[in-house]
Amino acid sequence: MSKSSSSISSSSFPKRSLGKELCFCELEATLKCSTTTKNPKRPFLGCSMYNTQGLPYCKFFKWLDGNEVIELQVQERIDELLKKEKDVEKILEMLEKREIELRKIVDRLERVSMVLSNKSDEVTQND
Repeated sequence: MSKSSSSISSSSFPKRSLGKELCFCELEATLKCSTTTKNPKRPFLGCSMYNTQGLPYCKFFKWLDGNEVIELQVQERIDELLKKEKDVEKILEMLEKREIELRKIVDRLERVSMVLSNKSDEVTQND
């Protein structure tokens, strides 16, 4: 029995990366909505390079059903929240560093105040 080779290459199928659909360019596919009269507002995934002036694109296209759209929107929201969480963590780290710097300044000011107070007491005693 001879083995038959498939005429469909693996590049004919989209890939997935961490739950996200990749087009044939291996970029994250973009959620879009149809503007045709035959399929008005029907969601689909397409190459993110499509309609980007002068740039080549791979013509990747895939209709999405309701569940896939919801899953994609949920994943996008999760990604957005994770990014915001990282941003908040960076801000918190920066604020903690500033707090340390401010505490050092307060300590220095207290020492200077103490020295000035001592000097003032010396001057008062010498009068």
